[in-house]
Amino acid sequence: MKRKFYIIPGWRETCRRKQYQNLANKIRKQGYEVVFKNIDWNTNLSKQIFEIEPNSVLFGFSMGALLARLIAQEQKCSLVIFASMTPLRHFKGGKQEKILREVIGKKMLVDIKNNLDKKLKSPTVLIYGDKEGEQGDFLIKNTGHKITKNYIGEVVKIIEK
Repeated sequence: MKRKFYIIPGWRETCRRKQYQNLANKIRKQGYEVVFKNIDWNTNLSKQIFEIEPNSVLFGFSMGALLARLIAQEQKCSLVIFASMTPLRHFKGGKQEKILREVIGKKMLVDIKNNLDKKLKSPTVLIYGDKEGEQGDFLIKNTGHKITKNYIGEVVKIIEK
């Protein structure tokens, strides 16, 4: 049985976008079965937690990484890759939270804030593009907030370890 690699897209995106399809193609070449999980952006993330297999890899991009985090608080898997995750500090008040509330809405913001306080049950990796100005376990060279060829290459290296 092949290990599964779950892909959760970013804000208002779907897995049909070329960047997720390119990622999926590379991941399949590594022997994984790819499972796409689109988000209903009109429903709270805490209501969209889905079952994952214990030996799987969970990949979430941007706001999708927040759903991956909620899942990893409840379930164990081999690895969770938080890709360009919306920083958790943006949920702690101040200017960044205000900007985030304007983008995602108060209901979604409150739901996320109310559900982010648990410890994670799985090992994690945090990656960002080096042009995003964030700190992570890996910074992808010449990359902003987008899944580029370099980004995909780094994800492949991470799952090969």
